[in-house]
Amino acid sequence: MKKLLVVISLFWLSGCGLLEDDSKKYELDEIEELYSEIIALSESVSCTNSSEWKFTAMGSKACGGPTRYIAYHQSVEEKFLSLVGQYTKLQAEYNLKYDVVSDCSLIVAPRNIICEAGKPVFMS
Repeated sequence: MKKLLVVISLFWLSGCGLLEDDSKKYELDEIEELYSEIIALSESVSCTNSSEWKFTAMGSKACGGPTRYIAYHQSVEEKFLSLVGQYTKLQAEYNLKYDVVSDCSLIVAPRNIICEAGKPVFMS
């Protein structure tokens, strides 16, 4: 009986690790799916007039600050900023929950946007 309890305990403890790994993967998949949606929305409008484009900080490094800046057309601004806000929040929570480490380098905001071949390009 004692051996059975030990085996059950070990199985249960190893199962908890598996559940945590599944949870971690699910959360990461959710973040990556949101990232893909943001990129698709950013690329959904061709850049022909740079004055119609804006940019925002996106993501959350583990030691603070954004992971990047991303351009968007003003016609998708409300939905775009909502998605970026969700993404940044989820990434910050994930970093905290799983003790993620980042490079802590400062990502400098671009000064301007120009259009090249239908795509927004940052000028620093």
